[in-house]
Amino acid sequence: MSDHAAPFTSPLPALIIGGGPAGCACALWLHRLGVETLLLESSDRLGGLQRLSPYENLWIPGVQDRTGEQVAEALHDHIAAAGVPHRLNTRVTQIGEGFSVTTEEETFRARHLVLATGTRPAAGPFRPAPNIAIGPGHPMEALEVEGRRIAILGGGDNAFDQARFVLHRGAAHVTVFSRSAPRAQSLLQDMIPQADIRTGPYQADPDALTVNGEAFDGFGVMYGFEAHVPPGLSLTSGNGYVEVDRFGETRTPNLWACGEVTDYWHPCVTTSAAHGVQVAKQISLRLR
Repeated sequence: MSDHAAPFTSPLPALIIGGGPAGCACALWLHRLGVETLLLESSDRLGGLQRLSPYENLWIPGVQDRTGEQVAEALHDHIAAAGVPHRLNTRVTQIGEGFSVTTEEETFRARHLVLATGTRPAAGPFRPAPNIAIGPGHPMEALEVEGRRIAILGGGDNAFDQARFVLHRGAAHVTVFSRSAPRAQSLLQDMIPQADIRTGPYQADPDALTVNGEAFDGFGVMYGFEAHVPPGLSLTSGNGYVEVDRFGETRTPNLWACGEVTDYWHPCVTTSAAHGVQVAKQISLRLR
């Protein structure tokens, strides 16, 4: 639990679930705008998926030479230093009528509820195992690859990025399996000319560690990401993400969503933070 967990009015003017870039930006702006707010985060630190990235983040202006982990740490420190009320290790178990938010310890009510719960790596039929990594970052870094044959399942940017990292870490051979034409940017594909790229249907057996009968020493499952929505809400659309209007509001009045949990057109750290700011401004205007 954070040091900034003083008693709150009920219902809270604003309650934010999720402490990644979107949730942190939204909470910071609401706090600065004088709106009583509380940020709930299920893990022990703020920062979201950036906490899982040991790689230098080359796409965020002004943070050159910083890894995703360092970006996450800066987010955490900023929220704490600014005195933004937040609670860590607080998992939401149910969201009920009237924006009642139940955690493992207590129940909050809010006038405005913000979902900034982000995404998690899609696993498909696979489960994490010593020889199976789900998603980029730390899971892949924990996979033993030196001198081994590694299959990367997926055809997006992360698949080709991880294939490159695996080769740099000394893998004997890397094969990328993509069911359709790879979606990864050409520049990423061009970085690994030594990789074996297979396009078309494939059958991967996680127990035997085979793909179409061919044996490998490990799998990297890069099936993209899926929205993470707390229990009690049915908001996802056909694409699996939460639909919001141009202001970040869902079909339910005063229920907002920002960042990668939404159908925002291009999810990344910078757009997520901007989306959180946008939602904060709208809530402030609405309360005014």
